[in-house]
Formats: sequence, C-alpha cells, structure tokens
Amino acid sequence: MNLFYSSLKLLDINKPEKNWIPPEIDEYNMACNVRYDGAGIQSSLFLYIFQIQPYIDSLCIEYDLDRMPKKIVRLPFHSGYSWDFETESFFHQKCVKDEFVAYSSEILDKIYDVYSSEYPEWHMKKNYTGKLRTLDHIYNCLKQNTAKEMLYKAGLDELAANIDDLDELDLFASKPSDLYDGLSMKILRAVNCRSGAALIGHLDNIAFIKELNMKFPEVFEKELNDAQCEYLSALIKGDLTVGEAGRLFLSSRKHLSSVWCSSIFEVFLRRDTLEREWQRQRGPIIKRISMIDPIYYDYLKNHKGAVNDNVLFQLNNYLLVKREEYDKSIRRSNRKRLYDWQERGKEYFVRYPQTTNDFCREAIYMSNCLLSYFLAMIHNDTTILFMRKSNDVNTPFITIEIQDRTLMQAYHRFNKDCTEEEADWIRAYCKRHGIDTGNFKFNANIDELY
Repeated sequence: MNLFYSSLKLLDINKPEKNWIPPEIDEYNMACNVRYDGAGIQSSLFLYIFQIQPYIDSLCIEYDLDRMPKKIVRLPFHSGYSWDFETESFFHQKCVKDEFVAYSSEILDKIYDVYSSEYPEWHMKKNYTGKLRTLDHIYNCLKQNTAKEMLYKAGLDELAANIDDLDELDLFASKPSDLYDGLSMKILRAVNCRSGAALIGHLDNIAFIKELNMKFPEVFEKELNDAQCEYLSALIKGDLTVGEAGRLFLSSRKHLSSVWCSSIFEVFLRRDTLEREWQRQRGPIIKRISMIDPIYYDYLKNHKGAVNDNVLFQLNNYLLVKREEYDKSIRRSNRKRLYDWQERGKEYFVRYPQTTNDFCREAIYMSNCLLSYFLAMIHNDTTILFMRKSNDVNTPFITIEIQDRTLMQAYHRFNKDCTEEEADWIRAYCKRHGIDTGNFKFNANIDELY
C-alpha cells in the first residue's frame, strides 16, 4: 500500500465526525440514464456531475461492454463531509493522478467560476494540467488541514496530484516545505511537474538537491519541465558528484527546455515496463550484451544477480534497442568537434569515442559514472576523450573530459588519479590545443569537478 494513503488511513481513526450526510439518490437508475451521455460515451469510466450548487454532487460510473453500470462511486463535495479511505484512493488514482475518466469540461469550467469567486482565498487555478484537479482542490479545501490543501493553495498542483510519490508524509507539516524535508518554495515551484514530484519524492534525492541548490542556485531559478527533471534524476542515479551533475545539467538545460515528453529518457526510467516483465527480460538481455565484448562479459559475470538495474537499462537501450540511432548521433556530434584534438604519439594515443559500443565498453571497464555522460556527450554539452597507451590502443587507460575548452576530469579506472608523469603529459596536451586546465588539480580528494 502507498505510504501516503497508509498515512491517510491512520488519520481516519481520529478524524472528526461528519456533520453532514448526503441525501439518498437512486444511483443505479441515474447511472443507467446517462450511459450514452455525450461526454460519458467516450470511456468506460464516466464522472457524472449532476449538481453544482448548493454543493457539488457526482457519480463515478464504470460501465461494462454493454454500457451497463458495474461499479458506482458517489462523490459529494460538501463542507463537513469527507470520503472514506477507499473512495479517496479511488478518486486520486482514477481522476487526479491519471485521468482515466471521461467528464464534461463545460461543467468543470462552471464549477471553477463559482468556487473561485466564492473562495478567492483558495487560490484556485484556471488552467490545471488535468481539469479534475479543480475538484481535488475543492475537496481538500473543504476537508481542511490536508497536505494537498497546502500544496494546491501554494500553486503546487502537480506536487499535490502526485503526492503519493513521497517516500514519507509528515503528518504534522504546516507548510509545503515541511513536506519535502525543508526544500525552499523556490525549488518546489521549479520542480512543480509530474517528473519533478517523483524527483523530490525520495529523501536521498532531496539531500542531493539541497547541496545542488547551494552550489548551483541557477538550476532552480526557472520552472523545469518533465524532461529536465528526469535528466536531473538520471544524473543523481548515475552517482555523479554534485559538481558534475550541476554543470552537466546547466549545459544541457537549453536543448531540454524544448523537450516536453520523457521518451528521450526511457533509458533511465522505462516506467512502461512492469517489474515482472523486466525480470523476465533481464536474463536474455544480460546474455546478449555479454556476447558483444569480453569487457561486458567479465562485468556481468562478476556482478551476476547484483547488476545495477540502472546500468543494465542503459546498456540495453544503447547497445541493443537504439544502437544504430546512437551511432549516428555520435558521428554527428564528433563532426562538430576539433579534429586535431585527436593525437597519436610515441607514448599516448588520444581520440574521441567513435561508436556507442566504444563509449559503453570504456564506461564499463573504467567502472565509473561515465555512462551518465552519454547524452551530454552526443549533444555536445561536454567532450569525452579516450587516452590510451600507444602500444595498447584497445585497452581503456585514462578518460578525459573537456567542457567549454576547460579540462574537467582525467582519471584512471575506478577514478584513480593520474601519476605525475601522466598529469604533466595531459597538461602539455591541453597547452598544445588551447585547452585551459582550470581548477583541475589531478587529485580526487580536492577536485570538485565544476
């Protein structure tokens, strides 16, 4: 059971007595009479709002294939009256979080006009992402002292509609920030979208975001869309430092601002894949990836059942599902880079990743967070270079990152520091190509990577 609704059920024990009871109606007969209603015919689930004043009353009707009612849930909205736990959960899931239900948009507009005029202190919004949030807003304001009421009144309707993404619900919260472990209203307003609610629903993410806001406050100066929030979530899942995540996000922010769907990030989320289906596919995916290169075979064999699902999702997407598409993206991105940054000398060989497999095998062998840089690399938000020994060009040696002509990283496997001789060679390489060494000190204990 969802923790949010578990908390609600606990509150049901001590909630005040209802002082208003809705009058009896012939629910079944009403449901039969509207089964071919113009709005309701669009779906097997229909929210029939049959009264607006002096209170709102409605039926949520589920029809069978013959358009006969098989489930009816009555939903009255009245001060001093609240639904039971099951009804609240049903309304939240079917009508608010995901609009599976058909309804009359015209009636919803009338309800907004009436209640926003009568209760201006509720701060209702005309254009919710889902119109039924108007009803959810009204219900929670009538019920009073709910987490949703706080969020709706603060203009955080997406967080209200997706409040069940929260790991824990503070039953004693008195303001929105209390619900999200002290995140400021600036941050809450910035992430007020569906993927933003998922992003800040986890305490570990909140701790990361607090530090990110301290070092990169500009990240949350403007509203973020779903793609931006999902990318930020992916960077956090990729075990990047706050410095790495902050600068990669800011460099990617512009092109993500026009991406209003999350399909580009299915590698990280894959919400359409059920857990059971993923478990069924997991074994064959591991086998197919293992056959591509001995580096993958060794990694997957050594980790066995403990393979990180996030890593496996990425490898599956990059190497099996969209490999050809991403190969083209890498070629396009490399054409925008300076060709002479690639060198072949007596000691070392430096080049760009050439293919998706090229990039992924480096990331897996190096056992660092390089996979999380893939999208930033193909969008030219940063540049990755492979430094190899000239007498062993196929074995990963040192991975270099350059952003805005500034050296950001240069590490061995497992993020081990370069030797002094290697660091001197890289400094000379940067000088030859007009690359600033910036604040990078070749010391993982002090380098903040931004």
